[in-house]
Amino acid sequence: MQKHPLADCDKCPLSDEKYVPSEIPDNPRLVVVGEAPGFQEAVRGRPFTGPSGQLLDRVLKHHGYPRHQVAYTNVVSCRPQNNATPPKSAITACRGRLMGELGLVGVRDIVALGGTAASALVEDSRAITNLRVGPPKAATRGLSTIPGARVVATWHPAYCLRTPDAFPSLVTDIGKLTRRDVDVWTPPTWRYFDDPADARRAIGELARTADRLVVDIEVGIDKDVSFGHPNEYDLLCVGLAYAKGKAVVLGSGALADRTVLDDLGQLLRQTRIIAHNGKFDLAGLFPTLGPLELWFDTMLASYALDERPGQHGLKVLAVERLGAPKYDDEIFQFIPKGGNYADIPREVLYRYNAFDVACTWDLYELFEPELEAQDLRRVHDYMVAASNQLMYLEMNGIKIDKEYSRKLDGEYLQRLEELEQELGTYVSAATNGEVDFLNPRSPQQIKRFLARCGINVGSTDVDHLTPLLARLAPGPVQDFVSGLLRHRREQKLYGTYVKGIRKRLYRGRVYTTYMLHGSTSGRLASRNPNLQNIVRSKEIRRQFTVAKPGHVLIQADYKQAEGRIIATMAQDEYLRRVLSDPEIDIFDDMSDLLYGPGNWRKEVERIRTKAYFYGLSYGREAFSIAMEYKIPVAEAERRLREFRDLIPATSRWQQMVRQQVLDGEDLVTPFGRKRRFWLITKENKKDVLNEALSFLPQSTASDICLGSLVHLRPMLRGMGWIRLTIHDALVVECPESRIDQVSELLRQAMVSEAAKYTDYVPFPVDISIGTTWGDL
Repeated sequence: MQKHPLADCDKCPLSDEKYVPSEIPDNPRLVVVGEAPGFQEAVRGRPFTGPSGQLLDRVLKHHGYPRHQVAYTNVVSCRPQNNATPPKSAITACRGRLMGELGLVGVRDIVALGGTAASALVEDSRAITNLRVGPPKAATRGLSTIPGARVVATWHPAYCLRTPDAFPSLVTDIGKLTRRDVDVWTPPTWRYFDDPADARRAIGELARTADRLVVDIEVGIDKDVSFGHPNEYDLLCVGLAYAKGKAVVLGSGALADRTVLDDLGQLLRQTRIIAHNGKFDLAGLFPTLGPLELWFDTMLASYALDERPGQHGLKVLAVERLGAPKYDDEIFQFIPKGGNYADIPREVLYRYNAFDVACTWDLYELFEPELEAQDLRRVHDYMVAASNQLMYLEMNGIKIDKEYSRKLDGEYLQRLEELEQELGTYVSAATNGEVDFLNPRSPQQIKRFLARCGINVGSTDVDHLTPLLARLAPGPVQDFVSGLLRHRREQKLYGTYVKGIRKRLYRGRVYTTYMLHGSTSGRLASRNPNLQNIVRSKEIRRQFTVAKPGHVLIQADYKQAEGRIIATMAQDEYLRRVLSDPEIDIFDDMSDLLYGPGNWRKEVERIRTKAYFYGLSYGREAFSIAMEYKIPVAEAERRLREFRDLIPATSRWQQMVRQQVLDGEDLVTPFGRKRRFWLITKENKKDVLNEALSFLPQSTASDICLGSLVHLRPMLRGMGWIRLTIHDALVVECPESRIDQVSELLRQAMVSEAAKYTDYVPFPVDISIGTTWGDL
């Protein structure tokens, strides 16, 4: 059936689906191109009339585009089932219709919502995450009939409804079409010095005139992308910006001279160092220049001002905030993806380095007054102090027991193979032997199998399979879903923490990269490998071991840190009483109150009481408790209600936090960190409020532990080394002869750091000792 004269409907796999025509008013000022009609659009027969369309209308109206002045269309005009991404064949079949409509309308300004729409209009293969950055792009795909057509690529509003932190970017992106005060960025004046004598003269001049310098190094990798160890690569050049638009670059020839390095080290120790993600640069300089201290970090400043992760890279900020061109495009012609920067011609690399430091200087001048105006300078300075210490943890890494890791690798592979054979028996039983194998890593095969059993699922991820499991009757299908969830857990553990760890070994160690800017919660994140979210499995953690015989690992862990912070914030007298008395076990005491003195089982009711308590910090609900402990939801609701009755002050405080967020107020921790919620809808309200409850205790607990690390690492010189920090805990390696001394130092320093925050409840520290992390 031909639905549009310019579409090739006979070749379209969506030809039998609901057709939604474009909406094109007379003389529109703007064209919006989406991916495909959604459910509401298919029901109403009009594009962008569902929840995402209503959100888009509000944003467009904010920028002066009322709906009657906007043309709405989609890359494909028919709705794919289950809101799936339209296949390429459907996009091709509908392309003539899309280009014909755009040419007929003749409007220069186009908003492309999401990656599918952007790739249909712009010759750029990058993901929407990168494509949305910067000014409007030239429309180049089949739009030669509209001279000067420009496209703003941005998030689809449906994505913003699911991920509200993306909403501010949608607003600012569309605003790029109406901006008249476009920033004009001036390229820097710069010189490079490869000759040692010339380099020493330049350094001498900087020593006489500069009181602060931007520093940026180039090694074989891009620090914003690769998260590798800088000392795996040769130092290629060092860029220094000493004023706005003024930079010098010390080339590889100059850096090969020891006297140049000595002069550079002396210069950097007497000036204030500014950098972007400076702990990478200072770690890279450490082998040749020794220890240096960061004073201002533009990446951390950006994060302090806007806690949403994923948008604090130097190139993104240079384009978005400064109006700089994408000056890194030039280097990519010399290196493939993941290539070594050493292969870039030196003058091209030096120019790139000069632009890096010049942009960092401009960001410093932009961010410093913004931090002061928003009372966020102390947040920045706190993170810089932490960065100066985390740098050493990253450089030192932690040793891996390679022999044990190899053994663990084999055990996991065998375990996965046995699980896959087990899944095959369930599939065979459910299909009467017609199917005896299924690839558990293939969502398509899983969907087909479940559909054959009369179960249609939109997704096979854990969030969909877990509630499905609770609804299934006993039998082979229930056994299959249960086994599949076990397989997923084992596969993730293997891929991330066994195979993944082995892939990241360098000199027998792994070197995680700590990201102070990696989460909205204010907690530390880490990458390559991610050790902040590592499971508590002892067999996984036993891979991490001491560096030398005769040494031990000591873990110092704040006891119930988040619960103590909640007690303080809520001024909860019951929690204060039980958390202040070392003779009281809080979970025994609560279990007595909930179930009657002594009328509870340690392996059942006490564990559930723990679930209620630890769920305080993220608003855990009865349903998830019922699913985990396989009890009726009504029972979980009753017990959870009884638990909350024990702590009425905490319940009132949580309600106050929820209301504060619903009233549009920012949440602010005692350390000054902010959490802002830009978009609250009926679809995301529950998730937003749970995140609000978790932010204050999690961020505060993390910062208390981070403060302990900042003060402890220098104090441990000559006695031990901090190997890891995991949210509320520090892991230190030391000689056996120092166990008592280091343990007491850890305890005193961590208790003292928590006491700076509050004296309402104590913050005791548990100490455990072993030769591997799994022993702690």
